[in-house]
Amino acid sequence: MKKLAGVLMGLMVVTVLFACGQGKYDDAVKVNEDFIKMTEKYINDLDNAHSGADVARAMNDYTEKFEELIPKMNEIHKKYPEMMADKDLPEKLKETNEKARQAGVKLASSFMKVMKYMTDPEVMEAHKKFARTMQEMNK
Repeated sequence: MKKLAGVLMGLMVVTVLFACGQGKYDDAVKVNEDFIKMTEKYINDLDNAHSGADVARAMNDYTEKFEELIPKMNEIHKKYPEMMADKDLPEKLKETNEKARQAGVKLASSFMKVMKYMTDPEVMEAHKKFARTMQEMNK
């Protein structure tokens, strides 16, 4: 009976470990992947934009998704301050950190497309929303 209890306890521990994820930084990797995915979609949407309305729609969609991600990003930064040093991190996290950094660089260069339509009232409004959202992230 003791043996059966020990086996059941062992199975419970294994189940809990697998249910909770395999690594300490799994949640950080997920946030990075979400940022990369939404940023790549935004850049693609801008690349395919042919009007101010298209640009504004892309910006508003990105801003909405970014607003949802900001609390998660802030939580990750508080939970793992050591991530900023980028030392002794698992390879998967280093990889997604680099991909997120590259997505951020592409994001910055995407503003050239936005500038083309900056006098469009819809784009101006979308840009204001985006700027407010970015300010929220820095609080």
